[in-house]
Amino acid sequence: MLARKLRVFGSWFHPFLFVMVMGSGISADLLFAFPYDARWLKICSYPMFAVTVLLFLYLQVMGIVHFIFYVKDRSFNEYLDQFVRNVSISTGWGTYPMGLSTIINYLNMLAEQRIESRVKAKHVVRLVYVLWWYDLTLSLLSAWGISFLVWQKHLKGPLGEHRSHREKVMYESLNSTLLLIVIPLVVISSSSGLFTMTDIFSTTFNRNIQLLTLVITVLVWFQSQGFVGILFSINFWNFYVNKLPAMGQAFTTFLFLGPMGQGAYGINLLTEDIRLYVVRYYNGNHESTKGSNADLQRQILLLAVPWTFKIIGLILGLLLLSFGYFFTVVGFTSLISHWKSSTEIQVGSGTKRHRIWNFHRGWFAMTFPMGSMSLGSQRIWVLYNDYVPMKTFRVLGAIYAVICVFWTIVCLLGTVYYSVIPELKKLAIRSHYDSSSTTEDQLQAGSKFDTSDSNLNNGNLSNLV
Repeated sequence: MLARKLRVFGSWFHPFLFVMVMGSGISADLLFAFPYDARWLKICSYPMFAVTVLLFLYLQVMGIVHFIFYVKDRSFNEYLDQFVRNVSISTGWGTYPMGLSTIINYLNMLAEQRIESRVKAKHVVRLVYVLWWYDLTLSLLSAWGISFLVWQKHLKGPLGEHRSHREKVMYESLNSTLLLIVIPLVVISSSSGLFTMTDIFSTTFNRNIQLLTLVITVLVWFQSQGFVGILFSINFWNFYVNKLPAMGQAFTTFLFLGPMGQGAYGINLLTEDIRLYVVRYYNGNHESTKGSNADLQRQILLLAVPWTFKIIGLILGLLLLSFGYFFTVVGFTSLISHWKSSTEIQVGSGTKRHRIWNFHRGWFAMTFPMGSMSLGSQRIWVLYNDYVPMKTFRVLGAIYAVICVFWTIVCLLGTVYYSVIPELKKLAIRSHYDSSSTTEDQLQAGSKFDTSDSNLNNGNLSNLV
């Protein structure tokens, strides 16, 4: 009986479900560090963070159970083919490290601003750093590992209307969801930029660890942005050839905002960290060169080098944000263009007509990108408002933050209403009639993993209801 229940529990898993952790996690981060600081918003961030952690642990257990039974019933190679090489599913794995990054960021802010005990704060910072390395490993496995396995060979399957697997990939798989396996690298580089040069981190770890983390962050940020740039080119080609996504995938257009907002956020954090590193470790006066020409050159370098990085970071940040604002308009325009559209989906033995306003978990694709744009916009104001009036970016950050938090709450409530409550009702009915043969047959029928499920394999992440 327990094994059958575990099989049913695991069969609900899909890697894209971690998008709920992403949305709720970045909402908690934004509530804690809202552009317009307020104590009540910080208080609201605590239950949102609790929801994030519970969702993360719940889905983690579900994923492990799913993996165990799937491999037991089939094989590890089939698991790789279905959940790693299959682009329609494997892109969802990128949501796992991104969701964990939001937890890391929140823990860092707690250690820096809320935990009064210095000893306890250092323990939390050590936990944050360990989790960051774990998340970095997952991000590299997502961006490099999954990409390699996808590039290795075509996944054999029905061609449908296409003449070859190459043509099928060209017209069905080269879309914005490919960004999901690369964006974790952008997100993890911004996480390290957030804590590397904080006072609590500097007193917990030595200078060499800070320098190592900064160098790795630089390499990861540049590699990820190069990768994202290539995928952007592919997606622009896709827009010209295959046009904008259909109604069921309209929300995936907002995925373009993620690397833009997080990229701007990360590069400005990184260049500020470089300045702080120079100020902290290279700004001492050397008596042997004091008053000499070498001392003058040193002072010029100490001023010029960090601010050169800062100016480059500002330019790159504004470039990325400008694309983010562009895709914000494109995303909302795409939704409006489907206002009168409808589609029929298979529900059991019948069909049901869906409109753009009918809830599905694809709505979560809008949450994290909006939060990323808020962080990127707000950081411009935080770092440069003392030099040039930048209040517009503070307002933009607040607008994006409000949309992100509001939309996350809507999506969480929609998930509870349309997915959790119906499943709880089914479980209650099964428990009530547990001794009946009919229920026994139903449980037995659900004990195996059915990979032909349209919610799992149709390539449309937004149909995961």
